[in-house]
Amino acid sequence: MRSSKMSFFRNGALGVLGAVSLLAVASAQTVAPAGANGQPPALTPEQQATMQRDANTALHYKLAPDVLPRLTSALKAIQAAGIQPPSQFGMSLDQQIGLVEQVKGLDGILKANGFTAREFVMSLTCVGLTASLMNVPPNQAGSSTLVPDAGNATLLKNNDAQLQALADVLRGGQPGGRPGGGQPQ
Repeated sequence: MRSSKMSFFRNGALGVLGAVSLLAVASAQTVAPAGANGQPPALTPEQQATMQRDANTALHYKLAPDVLPRLTSALKAIQAAGIQPPSQFGMSLDQQIGLVEQVKGLDGILKANGFTAREFVMSLTCVGLTASLMNVPPNQAGSSTLVPDAGNATLLKNNDAQLQALADVLRGGQPGGRPGGGQPQ
């Protein structure tokens, strides 16, 4: 169960950073054109550098103590409103925040849950990256320089049920460890 939750967060959060597109936030799918093999096109060296910088920025964003239930509430409201934020492959955090700011109807939902567009994207990205990096065994971390903020990691570890609730909403309301819902047999 934990590995599928974390791989979802890894995929979703990295999207905000430019590797894949986030705002799967509202269950939107990436609109990037697929390459010849069905995979998104490769990132340019500039996009890779931006992604690394943005990942480090997001990992050191200070999460509010009540961020998990607020993110969950905001995402439920986004889904209920049928909002599908646009996204594109290879976008920086700033570009993603700019897109979120332009989505009609989203500002009110974010404000009702105590977020600006920037706080929402940064919080969701930070949670996703932190959660995925917390579960990488040290011997598999390789030469990655990405290290989650200790306070944020503690917040997530101490609120596993809230983290799971957020993951369930991001999966489109399907509880459990499998994308289709339910527990493995």
